[in-house]
Order: sequence, then C-alpha cells, then structure tokens
Amino acid sequence: MPDVLPLDIHPRRALVCALDWGLGHVARTTPLVRELLSRGCEVVLASNGRSADWWRKEFPILELRDLPDYGVRYVSGPLLVPSLLLSLPRLRRTIRAEAAKVASWRAGNFGLVLSDNRFGCAMEGVRSVFLTHQLRPAPPFGLGFAESLGERFMARLLRAFSEIWIPDRESGRVLSGRLGHPLRPSRFPPLRYLGPLSRFAATRPDPLWSGPWTTVGIVSGPEPTRTDFETLLRDLLSRRPGRHLLVRGRPDLPSPPVPADGNLVEAPHLGSSALAAALLGATEIVSRGGYSTVMDLDALGLLGPRCLFVPTPGQTEQESVARDLASRGLARFLRQRDLGGST
Repeated sequence: MPDVLPLDIHPRRALVCALDWGLGHVARTTPLVRELLSRGCEVVLASNGRSADWWRKEFPILELRDLPDYGVRYVSGPLLVPSLLLSLPRLRRTIRAEAAKVASWRAGNFGLVLSDNRFGCAMEGVRSVFLTHQLRPAPPFGLGFAESLGERFMARLLRAFSEIWIPDRESGRVLSGRLGHPLRPSRFPPLRYLGPLSRFAATRPDPLWSGPWTTVGIVSGPEPTRTDFETLLRDLLSRRPGRHLLVRGRPDLPSPPVPADGNLVEAPHLGSSALAAALLGATEIVSRGGYSTVMDLDALGLLGPRCLFVPTPGQTEQESVARDLASRGLARFLRQRDLGGST
C-alpha cells in the first residue's frame, strides 16, 4: 500500500482526535493511524460515543481518551439549518472544553496532533493538523451568496492549526467537488492534499460476507436521522425480492461472526474485511453518501450506477457531493422522501 501520510511525518508520539458525527471520521483516520504505527509512532486516540466504540474494535490495544460530545442532533427537513444555528452557543462551549482538555495533555510529549473535524484539538507548540474535506461549505438552496462568507468563517476557526490535510485529489478525479477546493486557499493555513483515504486500502475481504447480495444498505450519521434511515431501509428492503444486507451503524453492539439466513440480514456493525466483502458482492449499494463512504467505495472500485446515495435531509454537504458524483456518472442520487417509491 502506498504511503498516505506525508513523508516528513515521523513523530515519536501522536494524538489522533476524531469527531463523533457518524462513523466516517474515525473510519477515514484509520489508514493514517495504521501508517503512524508502521513508522514506529506511539499513537493515542481521542473521541467519544460510537466513534470511540468503533476505534475500540479497530485498535483494541491503543490508549483511547475521552473528548466532549458536541451534542448535535440533526432535525430532518427544513428545520435542520435553524436547529444547527441555535446549537452554535453549545458548540462554542464544547470547542472550548475540548481545547482545555487537549491543552492539559501537553505533558504527554506529543510530536503531532491530528484532528479530524474537532476545532478545539490544536496543541500550542506542537504540530497540529486539521483533517477535513469541507473548506468551502455548501450553503442551502437560495443562499449561494453565503458561500464565500462560510469559507472565511472556516478559515477563522482553523487559525490555531499548523496545516490542513484534505483527503482528496488536488485535481483530476476529485471526490469532494468544490467543498475541498476553496475559492481562496491563501485564507487558510497551508493546505496539503493527501488523496482519498480509505480503511479498505489494506483490507483483505472476508469471503464469509461476500453474498451475493441484491442490496447492501449502510446506515450512518447522528441521531435521530440515523434511526430514521434505518427504519426506512428496513421497510424498503423487506419488501424487495432478493437477499439483502442492512448494516445498522451500531458499533456499540456485538457483530455477528457470520451472516444469518433469510432475505433480509441485519448486522449492527461490520469490521473492515467483512464490509468490504459485502460491498464487493452487492448488486446495489444504498447509503447516505457521507464522504468517508464515498472514499471507501472509490477504493473498492465500486463508484458508478450501483451506488445510490440518499443524503440526510437538509445536509447540504452530502447533497453537494452526491449531485456532483451523479453528474459524472459515478453514483445515483435520490432524496429521502422519494426513496420509498424506488422498490
């Protein structure tokens, strides 16, 4: 597997922090953690909630520290943006709390702090890197004039970081579209494009989960929209002919060692090798289309008509990526309200 970390990264000890909004943030940091370990680095992980549960299963022997919960709950539909705006004071308090906690860890002799979308996880005097694919936020429909304002706001939030790593290609077959390619890069700390990151890059698929599957549905994201999507997919797949797999996005629950019998098989969570096999054995893949899922499908060579992305209602980032990929024939795009009629 080619290096995904820049060649100049050789810390003796690193702190890797990830946001707990769905599982995508810990999933895409996994190849970076593995490469740090392969370079002889001692890695300390930090997250919370289901992301912490996921990391415990992927890296059971690594130290895992707790970070504050941002506490964001997605409200479906047009109330999403107002609800997020109302949550800004709480987010500000949480960012301050995590900044104080990370500052208290300075005695740990870290040579690198890598933060996936946690704005308070920069450590003074230590090389602090922010990992994100969103430097140019996608505003809601009709508010395109706010795009530049959102970019300036992001740049302000990231001033404490030494540099920014973007898990995408700088040009060519980009996956993040406009999100990872800001209008004015000079606004930000130095940008570095790593190329897409996927936990599947070094994974050997588990043949026990290879299907074949008519449909593999992947549930992800914060509550309550995660449960909403799980319920919708369960109802949809149970009415479809064929054999289907529903991966519920619940790493806090035990995973089955082998798939059960029946036309609708459910798994709370699948490890990397099992999920890679299931996806490769699927005729159709239905998911939210979060960016980490997009990178995973790209790594497996599966982007194309078999991929149906159903973005979280009102989540403009997912909608922007899905529309861009669909326009290039790399996926199909469907609004959640239209999913029930796609049997």
